[in-house]
Amino acid sequence: MGKILISGASGNIGSAALDHCLRSDSPVVTGSRSVKNRRSISSLHEEVPFDLTDADTFNEALKGVDRVLLIRPPQLANPKRDMFPFMDAAASANPSLHVVFVSLLGVEKNPIAPHGKIEKYIRKKALPFTMLRPSFFMQNLTTAHRDDIRLRNEIAVPVGKAKTSFIDTRDIGEAAANCLLHPEKHANKVYTLTGDKALTYEEAASILSEVLERPISYRSPSFLRFRKEQISYGSSRAFANVMTMLYFLTRMGSARTVTSDIGRLLGRPPRSFYTFAQDHKQYWID
Repeated sequence: MGKILISGASGNIGSAALDHCLRSDSPVVTGSRSVKNRRSISSLHEEVPFDLTDADTFNEALKGVDRVLLIRPPQLANPKRDMFPFMDAAASANPSLHVVFVSLLGVEKNPIAPHGKIEKYIRKKALPFTMLRPSFFMQNLTTAHRDDIRLRNEIAVPVGKAKTSFIDTRDIGEAAANCLLHPEKHANKVYTLTGDKALTYEEAASILSEVLERPISYRSPSFLRFRKEQISYGSSRAFANVMTMLYFLTRMGSARTVTSDIGRLLGRPPRSFYTFAQDHKQYWID
């Protein structure tokens, strides 16, 4: 087989996928906007200039590649402009290139989400694919909601008592790596990736309280207030709008699904929310 191209290799999912691919002695290419020329990191790992919005970087990144892990950067909200040109280049470079795409839980019922448009375009290009549809990332609580917990000792999201089947991004990355390493087993399949149980945010706050040894409360603001608060904390209006939409769908029950797909892909149970909290507790202390 050829090389594996991992987009978003510096992120939570991409870095976990990269680690597992390298452990399996598979040649990997990662792309970065900050790199000016192709460089060798190790005998198995090359880094190249790559930007999903810059067509001039596509040919070099795709050279010798027969599998791609595609992760949509959150700031790229227009798939036709920001993602489709890369898919066109990938299909031209290798019509049998296997795309493992990190999509979204329930995307088949959510025509607004960019992920659904990307899924449809991958199918349109007739490329072998594996669609990974994960639930909400546990790591959202160490990124988008980190300061809510660290500075304000609360989780504030407008979902009421709705449940969410949180999943650790480390598990998603490992599952993606397994699909990349064994494409013949996972070609043209769709996997819904969740944790082992669905929790309310009140239950999540209770676990964080136990791990951090201080009270973490849960508050469910209105959708309008949530959006205003996110913007006041520094989020862009576009990002605040996307977050508000996703939490609206969560409140309607879209995130409560629990499946066994991640266990089948990993050969073990997914990490629990408690394990995640223990492993990441320093994020909410520093």
